[in-house]
Amino acid sequence: MMNKLDYAFTKSEIKVLKAIANGSHSLSEIRNATSIKSSLLSYDIQKNLRKGLIKTTKKGSAKYIYFSESKHALLFRTIMSIYDYVDWESILCDLAIDILFQIANESEINFEDFSRVTFWRYVRNLKAHGILDSKNNSYVINPRFSELKEFLIEYQLYLIDTLIKSISERATILWQKDLECLFIIPKNVDVSQENFYRTATSLFHDLGIPLLSEFDVYFFSKNKDGIRIEDAILHTLLLGPNDVRYTLYGLLLMRKEWENIDKEYLLKNSQKLGLSLQINAMLQFLRTQGERKGLTLPSWEEFMAKAREYKVID
Repeated sequence: MMNKLDYAFTKSEIKVLKAIANGSHSLSEIRNATSIKSSLLSYDIQKNLRKGLIKTTKKGSAKYIYFSESKHALLFRTIMSIYDYVDWESILCDLAIDILFQIANESEINFEDFSRVTFWRYVRNLKAHGILDSKNNSYVINPRFSELKEFLIEYQLYLIDTLIKSISERATILWQKDLECLFIIPKNVDVSQENFYRTATSLFHDLGIPLLSEFDVYFFSKNKDGIRIEDAILHTLLLGPNDVRYTLYGLLLMRKEWENIDKEYLLKNSQKLGLSLQINAMLQFLRTQGERKGLTLPSWEEFMAKAREYKVID
């Protein structure tokens, strides 16, 4: 199960990584550079190993620690080396990483994991260090720290890929952002962990549309507590954003649940997923009975034929 303790950094973890970036590689060298007790140092090394940032080697009986060759690890080493004057222990620890993730992805700030008071406290610190700039009533990472933004994005990719591959090596990620992702997986794989939700076409049969598939679709999110019909429509489109087939499937569910769909929720969340133009076109398509046309929309005749086939209409 992923939670912020799995990806957030402690101050001592950052100290270890800074020491390695500055040329300390043996355990004794790192201990001397950081003044961290042996038991805690071992714990910090294990946590950084799980984050994919470092690797260990042995020379005789001695253990040596180096940065790994993964992209996010190389970026992190660059940050520690180029900006060695920055107090990274206060910038990347605890909830600051959650805030930086969302700013790096240019997402609307989600306050479910922290209060607004906490947010402003971290933002003040980040601005004081020159990490953040204000732009259009929002915040962006200062272009001088472009490697930091790139690291945050690559680190998220690593975390999600590691998480999904721990479920099954046969899982395929189709979409990812802000530590959320949509993935497909063979039907015979058990996905019963918390924060994983069946969605998209995998829910159609339960919703009265007898659509068969050889795979299951899941959405991972640490902030959701379930999948709404609107989510299922949006996730169906993410299976193939420019594929008329998935637009048609989304239209079928939209038509069947027309009276139950919260159009405001659908439109708001379509913006977050980059699907607002498509959702608007689909809504107009149904309202005008096919007068609205587009490259990703079926013909009205094709839609009606499928609607009858899947018993969406009589």
